[in-house]
Amino acid sequence: MTVEDLRSRHVELLRDRRVVDALTPSTHPNTTRYHTWTQVAAESREARLARLAEVRARPAPYRHGHLHDLQRTLDALQPEVLHLARSAGWTTGTPTLAAVFPTGALDGICVPVPGRGVLVLVNSGFLDLLAGVLKIMTCALPNYGTPPLLSSEQASYALAEAFNAYLYGNGAVEPRVLPELSGQRSALVGLMVRRATQFVVAHEMGHVMAGHLVHSRRWTDPTTPVGALDAQSVGWPREHEADRIAATIMLHSLDDLGPRQLDVHEPCLVGALLLVLFLHEVTDRLAEELGLAVPFAGSHPPPVRRIQALVEHLTVRVRTPRALDLAADVATWLEDQLTHVRDWFDQVDALMAGS
Repeated sequence: MTVEDLRSRHVELLRDRRVVDALTPSTHPNTTRYHTWTQVAAESREARLARLAEVRARPAPYRHGHLHDLQRTLDALQPEVLHLARSAGWTTGTPTLAAVFPTGALDGICVPVPGRGVLVLVNSGFLDLLAGVLKIMTCALPNYGTPPLLSSEQASYALAEAFNAYLYGNGAVEPRVLPELSGQRSALVGLMVRRATQFVVAHEMGHVMAGHLVHSRRWTDPTTPVGALDAQSVGWPREHEADRIAATIMLHSLDDLGPRQLDVHEPCLVGALLLVLFLHEVTDRLAEELGLAVPFAGSHPPPVRRIQALVEHLTVRVRTPRALDLAADVATWLEDQLTHVRDWFDQVDALMAGS
């Protein structure tokens, strides 16, 4: 049993589900992008609505180059997670591979491969949504640089693009790419994307390390973007335990920092962990309002419960007074923006109903 065996099984799964035949580097990068910040949401209202409607009517095909890039990210992060887990006292002898796959579920899912190990499938759509939301947030809020790079109207449309792509793009659609960041904003987005993705992987690895899969049952969901897909359901108490394991592993990575470094990094870490659950809550609510199926719904506790439980766990373990403040700011900002995103979605619904 080796990780390379799991890698082969991952490619087989991608091929069998007609996602891509192989994960090869991109030769034709996505050129649909904004080149300057003033271009974001600068088109007419009709053009912006048409672009959202196009995603719903004709989702883009999966691109092997894009999936390759996402897999490279996971390949870089998995060894870090395993190292952090060992440092925190958690180990496993079971081969695992964090692998990109359009599951349609915001969390990763565990798929045991008999005789080989465990595939941890991380939804390609989630990775795009996470990076996009963080980029929009840091460009819209003055906390991360003044003046903000995006106005409130620009941010609301950019978020509508990101959530529209996630909910209707089958894990294949990227929203129009935003311009590159620099300085503090770039560093913050890079750090939080990395930490949030580590948390997702660490949560699924937590199931493996804690032996949860021994007591699990197969959960087959036919509503994923690629048809029926098997995963393991371990029950809500073990999902909460995996959240605690992952959070403990991540917090342990800060143990060697001095007070000043801890004051900078711990709020970002806590904000990143909770952002995963905030996004889960927001996308579940939007999906319910839009009448969309959420794959593997019910295999995890409701996001609100997970947030409450994880906040309780973190509150007695963080070492900086403002560690939860950034997470609260993120949650408030997302909640405030949700009304504007819904407004864009309502306009798209009206447009498509009249066409």
